[in-house]
Amino acid sequence: MLTVNDRIKGLIYGQAIGDALGLGTEFMSKSDVSRKYPDGLHNFDQIIRDRHRCRWAKGAWTDDTDQMLCILDSILDNHGIDIYDIAARLRSWVQNGGLGVGQLVMSVVSSRNFLEDPHSAARDAWEMTAKRAAPNGGLMRTSILGAWEYNSLEKVISNVEKVCRITHYDPRCVGSCVAVCIAISQLLQGITDVSQIMKVVTEKAAEYSLEVVSYLDMTESNSLDVFDLDEGLNPQENNSIGFTLKAMGAAFWSLRHAPSFYDGISQIIHEGGDADTNAAIAGAILGARDGFESIPIGLVKNLVGRADLDNRNDRLLQLLHGM
Repeated sequence: MLTVNDRIKGLIYGQAIGDALGLGTEFMSKSDVSRKYPDGLHNFDQIIRDRHRCRWAKGAWTDDTDQMLCILDSILDNHGIDIYDIAARLRSWVQNGGLGVGQLVMSVVSSRNFLEDPHSAARDAWEMTAKRAAPNGGLMRTSILGAWEYNSLEKVISNVEKVCRITHYDPRCVGSCVAVCIAISQLLQGITDVSQIMKVVTEKAAEYSLEVVSYLDMTESNSLDVFDLDEGLNPQENNSIGFTLKAMGAAFWSLRHAPSFYDGISQIIHEGGDADTNAAIAGAILGARDGFESIPIGLVKNLVGRADLDNRNDRLLQLLHGM
C-alpha cells in the first residue's frame, strides 16, 4: 500500500520529470512530433538540440518546476504560506534569468507595486487584457499546494487561491489550480476512487467558472484529441496551446485514463503544444496517484538536479510530520 511519503515524492518527481521530458516536444505540432521522433520520445538523451531546447541541459526541468520550487522553498523556510515571500522569490527568479518565463508572469512581476500588493498587480494586468487572458502559468507551479496542509480541503483551497492570484487573477486560472490541488490532496489522503475525486473537484470548480467544469467533463472522452493540445497560437485566446483549461483537462484526462505514470505523460508529450507544462501537471497528479516507485528509474537517474529534489522532499516530509 502506498504511503503519503511515496505519493508526495511521486508528486515532486512526477512534475519535474514530466516537465523535463515534455521540453522535447514543446511548441511542436503533433505531426512535428511524429516526424522528429519517429520512434517516440522516451528518454532525455533523445531530445533534439534545436534553438529552443539547447537552452536547457538534457534532463533539466524548465520554468514550470523552477516556479513550483519558489513556492516549495518559501513553505520550507516559513513553515506556511506567505504570498509576499513567494512574490519576492518569483521576482528574484525572473531577475536572475527566469529562463522560459511567460509573458503574463513577466508583466505582473515587473509591476511597480508587485512586492507590496501582488494581487492588485495581477488583477491590473488581467484587466488590461479585457479579462480574457487565462494562461497556464499559475497552474504549472501550484501542484505542491496540494501537499501542503493536504488533510484540510478548505486550507488547500484558500492557499491555492492566494498563491495563484499572485500573478494569475482570471477565475479560470484560479479554478483550474484549485481543481488540480484538490485532486492531489485527496490522493494524498488515500482516496483513489477517481469518480469520487472528480465529483468533489467538479463541485468546487463550479464555484469559479462553468467553463472549468466543461473542460472537466471533456475528460470523459477516450481521446486526448478533444483538447487540441497543439492548436492555437494567440496567448490571449481560449484556443491557445497555453490556455489553463487545456493543461488542466489533459491532466485530469490522464488521471481518468492512463494505466501508469509513464503512459500518461507519454501520451500527453506526443500531442505536442505546451508539452512541458501539460506533462508537468499530469506528472504531478499521476505521481501522487501511483507513487515515486512508479516512475521509470532511468528518468529518475538522469534527471538533472535530483539531489536538490531529494533534499526538499525530505525537508517537506519532516515539516508535515511535525505539524
